Amino acid sequence: MFLLFTELDNKRSPDRRLKSETLRLMAKHYQDYSDQYEVFSEFGELDDASIVKFIVSALALDKVSNHTLRGNAMGSFQANIGMWHILARQGQIPRAKLNQSFQETIAGFAKVSNSTQLVDVSCASLRAVFRGVTGNNTVTQDEVIELLAGPHQSDPEGRRIHEEMAKGIRGVMDGQRLVSLDTLLALEDGLKDASKYSKDSLRPFMAELREFQMPRPIFSSSERSEWAAGIYNNRHTDLEMQTDLGKTLKGSPTAAQVEEARGQLAPFLRDTLVGLNYAYYEPPGSQLLRADPLFVRSHDFAGETVEGVEGLWHAPQLFGAGIAAGGGAHLVGSLADLPYALSGAEQDFIVPENVQALIWRETVPGLLTSAILPRWWNVSRKELHAIALYQRAGEELLLASETNEELRRKLLGILSSRMPARQASWLDQELASGNAQDALAQVTPADVFYLSVDFRHRFPDDNASWGPSGQELARLIQEDPEELSWARLSRDFGVPHPILMRSDAPELINLKPFPAFAGYSSRLMAESWDSNNLYWARLADEMGLPPAMLNRVVPELTREMVGKIFATDFEDWPALLRAMRETGKEFREGKIAGGGATRAAAGQVPNN
Repeated sequence: MFLLFTELDNKRSPDRRLKSETLRLMAKHYQDYSDQYEVFSEFGELDDASIVKFIVSALALDKVSNHTLRGNAMGSFQANIGMWHILARQGQIPRAKLNQSFQETIAGFAKVSNSTQLVDVSCASLRAVFRGVTGNNTVTQDEVIELLAGPHQSDPEGRRIHEEMAKGIRGVMDGQRLVSLDTLLALEDGLKDASKYSKDSLRPFMAELREFQMPRPIFSSSERSEWAAGIYNNRHTDLEMQTDLGKTLKGSPTAAQVEEARGQLAPFLRDTLVGLNYAYYEPPGSQLLRADPLFVRSHDFAGETVEGVEGLWHAPQLFGAGIAAGGGAHLVGSLADLPYALSGAEQDFIVPENVQALIWRETVPGLLTSAILPRWWNVSRKELHAIALYQRAGEELLLASETNEELRRKLLGILSSRMPARQASWLDQELASGNAQDALAQVTPADVFYLSVDFRHRFPDDNASWGPSGQELARLIQEDPEELSWARLSRDFGVPHPILMRSDAPELINLKPFPAFAGYSSRLMAESWDSNNLYWARLADEMGLPPAMLNRVVPELTREMVGKIFATDFEDWPALLRAMRETGKEFREGKIAGGGATRAAAGQVPNN
C-alpha cells in the first residue's frame, strides 16, 4: 500500500496531490480493488473525483444481486476502462482531457439494475472513450480497431505496420467469433424506441447473434461433476446460445418485450468489448486466441465457473487448463494485469530449444508483457539512434579502460551499483588483464546503457574519455535536448513495473537484476531486466529499420528469445543475456522469420 500511495503522488504536482479522504477510501477498499488502482498511478491527471467515482461504481456493481448481470456489468465496465487506458497510454486522448474522459467512461455504471440499463450505459461509456479521441459520438468497429492499433502514421512504412497491427486485432476478433460491434450498436439503437421498431430492418442483425454455435459437449453433467470438481460449464455462454431475439419479438411486440430484447444484448456486448482488450494484448505467436473460439467468451468476471474464488477484482487467474471435462481453459477475475495473464497462458506453447531448459515460469510472462504492452509509434529515428549510441558509447568506455586505470575506477564505481560484487570484481580483473573485448560479452545492454548515462551525469567535463559514439551522442543531445531527454527515452524504451512500482507505465529504472526463486521474486526479475527493449532498439537502428518496425519485431524477437533460454539454476540470470544475444545474431543473419524481409524493407545489409 505504501508503494502504491507513494507512486500515486509521485506522478502528481504538489498542487494536485490526492486528499487524505481519498487515500483513506482507497486504503479501506485496498484488499478488493488494489489491482485496479494502477491506472491512477500511471496517469496523474486523474483527480480525487475520478478515483472516488471509480470506487463508488465498483462498490455498486459488487452489490448487484443477479449473478449474471453482475458479471456482464463488471466485464463491460472494465473493458471500456481498459480501452481508455490503451488510448491514454498511446497519447491519443489529449492529456488535458484525460480526467473528463475517464469520468465520462465510468458514468452510469453505479446505477445499473437490469440488463437493459447495462446495455445503455455500456454503449454510452464506449462512445465516451472514443469521443475523447475523435471528438464525436460515432463509433464503428473498424474505427475502434484502427484507433487501438495505434496513432495515425504519416510515413508509408508506419502505415504498413499500423495496418498489420489492425489486421492482427481483426484476426483475434474473427477467431473468437465475436459479434460485430456494428451489429450490436445497430440493434441497440433500433430497439431503443419501440414506436420506430422494425423487425424486418433488424432481422439480419438478429441473425448474426445466432451464427455462433457451441461445440457438442462430450461429457454429461454427471461426468463433468465427477471429473472436473469445482469446474463447470460457463452459464454465460449457455445463455448466449439460448438468445433468440426473433422469438422474443414475434408478432407485434409490446414496449416491454422490446426493452427485454435490448437487454439480451448485454452478454454479447460484454464479450466484444472484452475481446478488443484481449486482441490488443495478444502475445506473439498466440495459440489460445487463435485456436480456442471460447476463450474470450469464457472469461469469468463473477466467479460462476469456479467455486470458492474470491478477489474477483484482482488480476485474473487461469483455470481449467488440461481438464477437458471442465469446458477448457479460461481466465477468472478482472482485466487488471491482462497482458501478463495472457502471456502466462501462452507461455506453455513456447517450446524450449533445449531439453529440460529452466526458463522461470513467472519471469517469461513478464518478458513477453514488456514486449507487447509498450508501443513505439511516437519514437523518432533520432531517439532510436541515441539508444544505440548510448550502448556503443558504454562499450567504448570499457574498452578504453583497459589502459586507463583512473577511467576503470570511475566505471567500476558506476557499475558496482548494478552488478553483484563477484561480477564487478571479475570485470575489474578482465579489464586490467586486457580482456575487455571478451568481457563485453558478459555485460548486458542495460549495463553499458546506464554506464553512459551515469558517466555523462557524474563526469560532465571528462570529454577525453569518450570514443566516437560518445562524441556523436553528445552532439546529438546538444542539437535536441528535449527529444533525447531522459524522461522521453525512459517512457519510450522502458518496461512496465506493476509489482515493483505499482504502475504499468513503461519506465527505465537503474537496478541490478533481481534473483529468481519463485512467484513474486520471479516477476521482479523480469521487471528489473530492461536489456531486451534496449537491445532490440539498437538492432533496429543498426539495421536501418524505421522506429515503427519495433511494434512488429520486438514481440517476435522476445518470443524467439524465450525459446532459447537455457538456465542451469535459479541464479543463472545470464541465461537471459545468452538467449538474447543468440536471438539477435540469428536475426541479423536472417535465420529468424521476418529477419530477411525486415532487412529488405530497410534496404540495408546487416552490420556484423
